Amino acid sequence: MATSELPSAMTFALKLLSLRNHSHDELERKLMKKGYTAERIRPVLDKLTTEGILDDKVFSMELIRSRSRRKPSGKLALCSELKKRGISNTIIEELLHEYQSVELCHKAAEKKISSLHGGAKNEQRKKLELFLRNRGFGWQEIQVVLKRFFEYDQHDNDPC
Repeated sequence: MATSELPSAMTFALKLLSLRNHSHDELERKLMKKGYTAERIRPVLDKLTTEGILDDKVFSMELIRSRSRRKPSGKLALCSELKKRGISNTIIEELLHEYQSVELCHKAAEKKISSLHGGAKNEQRKKLELFLRNRGFGWQEIQVVLKRFFEYDQHDNDPC
């Protein structure tokens, strides 16, 4: 498609934003991929940012909220995902500073533990630990959650 046949960059950007929120970098990449030049994209992104339609902080907060509900993840996974979407380290640090990862780690573990029925408790513990690490939870959060789920079982094996 020739450049003259393309809808305006603003029209295309607004169409994308009507489907879901995007980060500044994501929207820029999609506009470039569609064939718009940097000279056509820059003023569009500036205008959308000035009008508050394109806001990396709001986008990041929505993404974190969505992941927390749908697929609880740790700070490491969220940090990685936000970086891939072009979010600045300043915004990432600010938003993840008060992120309640222990509770979300517990929530993820509750969902997973039901599928780990059968087998030795030690094996279940290893599988749950691996699952939580893959979800981006830190070692401290994982240890707290593993204690919650397996502390009583350790006492059951005590001969005293």
